[in-house]
Amino acid sequence: MIPLDQCEEEWLLPTRTGGYASSTICGINARTYHGYLIVPLNQPHHRFLILSKFEDFLLINGDTYSMSTNYYPGSYYPDGYKYLIKVEKNSNSKITWHYDFGYSQVEKTLRVHKGYNAITITYIATRGKFKLCPFITFRSHHLAKKLQNEFFTYEIYPPNTIYILYEGKRILNFEIHDKYELFNSGYWYYNFIYKLDQELGNNYIEDLYNPFCIVSTSNKISVTVYYDQRPKDLSVEENEHYDILKLLSAAGKDFVVKGKDGWAIIAGYHWFDEWGRDTFISLEGLLLVDKQYDIAKEIILKYLNLEKRGMLPNNFISYNGEPVYRGVDISLWAINAIYKTYIYSRDKNFIRKVVDKVLDIIDWYSKGNGVIYNVDNLIFHKGAPRTWMDASYDSRIVTPREGAAVEINALWYNALRVTEFLLNELGEKAEYLSEKAESVKKSFAEKFISQDGLYDYINWDNIPDKSIRPNQIFSISLPFPIIDDKSIASKILTLIESKLLRQYGLSSLSREDPNYKPVYKGDRRSRESLPQWTHMALVTRRLC
Repeated sequence: MIPLDQCEEEWLLPTRTGGYASSTICGINARTYHGYLIVPLNQPHHRFLILSKFEDFLLINGDTYSMSTNYYPGSYYPDGYKYLIKVEKNSNSKITWHYDFGYSQVEKTLRVHKGYNAITITYIATRGKFKLCPFITFRSHHLAKKLQNEFFTYEIYPPNTIYILYEGKRILNFEIHDKYELFNSGYWYYNFIYKLDQELGNNYIEDLYNPFCIVSTSNKISVTVYYDQRPKDLSVEENEHYDILKLLSAAGKDFVVKGKDGWAIIAGYHWFDEWGRDTFISLEGLLLVDKQYDIAKEIILKYLNLEKRGMLPNNFISYNGEPVYRGVDISLWAINAIYKTYIYSRDKNFIRKVVDKVLDIIDWYSKGNGVIYNVDNLIFHKGAPRTWMDASYDSRIVTPREGAAVEINALWYNALRVTEFLLNELGEKAEYLSEKAESVKKSFAEKFISQDGLYDYINWDNIPDKSIRPNQIFSISLPFPIIDDKSIASKILTLIESKLLRQYGLSSLSREDPNYKPVYKGDRRSRESLPQWTHMALVTRRLC
């Protein structure tokens, strides 16, 4: 038996479409993001929960034993967790539960089909039969939903397929691979409590619909559930291994998803969508290291084709895919990703395809566009939030940083040097870029170098912000570092290590700062208001 206090451990299996399956190890859904099948309606965006779970039972000797558990107001019911003895997840495609009912042992496996909005669930018992009752809904994975006159129906297509319809539109397909009997139910189950969301102050009460129950005629049953397209091959790539590098490589591929308009990179699961900044930062590790050059180039070209006055999309509106332009660093990260792609692939034809867009970005950053301003060779920006530190709540910007941000100008210098390098590779003249870069470097040293390291940003009144933050690390870590003096670089590194280095990475504010909060907790207002929360969120996003 797995104790209740361990039941909140979570698992997640992405489908590489933007969708996923996820819950806790005991099957007690604890977030709005938990469910057996979450699918992108505007792939890879606009993710909806459709199949929440199976309420599943073992039938043996005339008795019914639950395998499921839910959390209702004040109680856990039924008590399936008491029979759960082991959970295994040794691949990024499946999770397996082992139950011991005394008279019978059960193995239950949920597999996702990579590249499809589809799962297969298989049950095998040493003795007995199974009863499976699907719980369904149709709502954004961000929002729990109470009964609002929802209208679900189903249609049977012999011999083994059942369609679920929501207000007359097919939303779910069940394909049953073993002999079974079908029993109509049509029940609503009320007041599921999502405990983790309740603790976080989010919406947390859900009603779910059960249209029918499936009863196996033997000790084995397997069901494939899919949203739009049936997988061509129902076998699943196992990828079981324990080597850390292979595990990381396999996990990384789950962030590279196929959208309706081509390849994309998801910033994190459960709730993060496609973000330009995260895309270009992670592109090397996710794609280039594994020689996935064509996918990397396709993603870069997609963003460049959306360039607007020198800026590339920050993110996309979920339901219609419209680009949102906000971050002032995204175009600069894109130029860095282009450099990395060339260094790995040595594909000059790719450089020829992108160089005009790169020069267009450089031109807009040089002359300004109403958000970006070039002042004394440095990049200033107006409006907030425009950097990666973009937390806000109730229209309050937690860390505005308007002016000249340290990492933006490190990226600007790097972009100038990258562009110079690319033009040289194509045999074109680029002396003017070298001169511009040297001017940026000189102004940066005059404005940003402090006694111990670098200022975080310079405001529009030319007053430096002295907060010790990790953003200055980019001045010494990019391919073309704006700080190349070893003694100054050493000071910066020493400052970051002594003030910001923690067990799992860098915090985004020194613990000596009066604004530092050591614990990330509370409702959304409390969490979003923490001055250092954004960096920890970014670290978590990378590790998902």
